[in-house]
Amino acid sequence: MKQIILILSILLTFTVNVFAAEFTDDVYEDTPAEKMAEEPLKEEPSDTELKKDALGEIVSEINSMSNDEEKVKAWAKFNKEKNYLIINKKECSATVYDTDGNEIANFEVGIGTEKGDDYNDTKGVLGKAKNTTPAGEFTLIPNIYNKAAYGDITLSLGDKANKAQNTKKMVALHKVPKFRQEARLKKFYDGNLTNNRMSHGCINFVEDDFKELTKYIKGGFKTYILPEEEGNELMLTKNDKDKYELAQTKY
Repeated sequence: MKQIILILSILLTFTVNVFAAEFTDDVYEDTPAEKMAEEPLKEEPSDTELKKDALGEIVSEINSMSNDEEKVKAWAKFNKEKNYLIINKKECSATVYDTDGNEIANFEVGIGTEKGDDYNDTKGVLGKAKNTTPAGEFTLIPNIYNKAAYGDITLSLGDKANKAQNTKKMVALHKVPKFRQEARLKKFYDGNLTNNRMSHGCINFVEDDFKELTKYIKGGFKTYILPEEEGNELMLTKNDKDKYELAQTKY
């Protein structure tokens, strides 16, 4: 009898030890800390990488918009522009907006006699240079040119990403020059926008309108000119300084 009890005691002790060993192995096998020790640590993305990812998402979102004017407003709001100007050639209008996209002022303008968005020195009808007002994003440059004809200041359009380097064409915002006033001034605010096709590409303003404009828009401010050609649109594209800007897709 004593032998039987001894044998049962030995078997019971062995079974408990085996169960305890298996239980301990299971616990350590499932411990997250042990797994983390085996896996290499992942590096957290840097602030620069996070900013690039965020910018990329914003660029994609804006480029997916179907309306060029909405693209401009979204891009200007993201960049926290001061005031900016949108020129709509189809409506022959120039509208000033503040940082939040609220309209400040609106003017009727004269634009290039020929429809189109090209800024380069290409030829149009009968081999003559195209009299088109270009489309795209521009940073205005203040100029004093022929003060007697144009007044105290004109605001020239700056370079853009897809403007050919050897382009000599100059385009500016200015009041109707004195030597053109008789022919052009009567065409403003007459209800017929076809009459507003009047310049070699520059954006013309009635004198009082231009004075009002320059209260809100100055050198260094942005002007966005919407495309008018079929199939052409504004898209955020990196320029030669590796920065995004709204450039037309056709030229």
